[in-house]
Amino acid sequence: MRKTGRTGEARAASAKSGNVVFAHNVMKSGNVLRAAIALAAVALALAGCDLAPQGSKGSTASLFAVDSKNGNVYEIDETAAAAAGAPLLSVAQNAAGEIVFSEDIGFVAVGSYNNTAPGLYRFDVSAAAPQAVRVGNRISAQYACVVSGALGYVTSADYGGGYANAVYSFNPASAAAGLGAAVAGAPAGFFPQDIAVAGGRVFVADNGNNKVLRLSADGASFDAAYPATARGTTGLLAGGYDYDKDGDDDVGVFVANTGGYDANWNALPGSIDFIPADASDGAAATPVLAGVGVGRLAAFGDKTLVATNYGATYIVSLSGVPAATEVKCAGLSFGSFDAAVRGGYAYVPDGANGLYRFSAAGTDARKIAVGKSGEYVTNVGVRP
Repeated sequence: MRKTGRTGEARAASAKSGNVVFAHNVMKSGNVLRAAIALAAVALALAGCDLAPQGSKGSTASLFAVDSKNGNVYEIDETAAAAAGAPLLSVAQNAAGEIVFSEDIGFVAVGSYNNTAPGLYRFDVSAAAPQAVRVGNRISAQYACVVSGALGYVTSADYGGGYANAVYSFNPASAAAGLGAAVAGAPAGFFPQDIAVAGGRVFVADNGNNKVLRLSADGASFDAAYPATARGTTGLLAGGYDYDKDGDDDVGVFVANTGGYDANWNALPGSIDFIPADASDGAAATPVLAGVGVGRLAAFGDKTLVATNYGATYIVSLSGVPAATEVKCAGLSFGSFDAAVRGGYAYVPDGANGLYRFSAAGTDARKIAVGKSGEYVTNVGVRP
């Protein structure tokens, strides 16, 4: 389950100053001394790729990673399998996590742990110098999804009780519009996590009750709840699956259940479930794969999923009898609470200074260095 403060990753120290650090380029003049040129060349090599040089009209990257400790957002160069040496922007808050996009507009969810202004932050990556602005009031933001250019949703969950456990709407096109009213009808013990859209309906993982809730067609309230097959209901992924075995894939959401813990904090078995978008209220989730505890899902295609949790990442085949195969890099396991697929590769952050990349076959696995020493790279997002 994602913890309140860092949207699920290992807790980080308090945010540092609010100064924003932008990606840079080494500019040379015709009169620069040779020694200075040499030093500049070394600095540029150490800085990594430069996708948003000074004077540009914005980032050309499609893949971005978030440092949870300081709220730094880094560009990832997919061609070079490298990260920019300096962040494109920063939300300047600890507990930064989930990153999603609506075209060029990005959003970072910031939880309530050890910071001064948690909430949903908005920025424009097409700007020469992107600036992050909080959307509406402070909330302990966890996950977000974009339904359309004018509608999105963000979940808020806080163990400490300082902020409401709720789901709010927002307008991706306007930070000034703030957040809408909380979705009505949340059950007792509601602790919302991931949120996804499938079949024109919005679904929310309720970690507190081990269920998935569905919003009403107008988005004002909840109109259905579906019990998961294991505890720790956390991640959601829109997709298709032949849950009724009639030969046709049905539109719905895959559900990642970590398994949770027993009274002595021993990990319990998790699972991957599926819920069709038109399921009736109270219908139980269909088990897809039992015994695999995962917190986040992504997809290579209709028949291949990426499933990850702290310490392990799997490729899940949905062809025939579903099966999971662990992916390793140089013989070592890795995992986190986030994953994204882009250009034929999956990307999974390691919670430190790395982002793992691998193919749908689980091969060509390598680690991309991201961020500075002491930072916590926890999330990854794709700009359409």
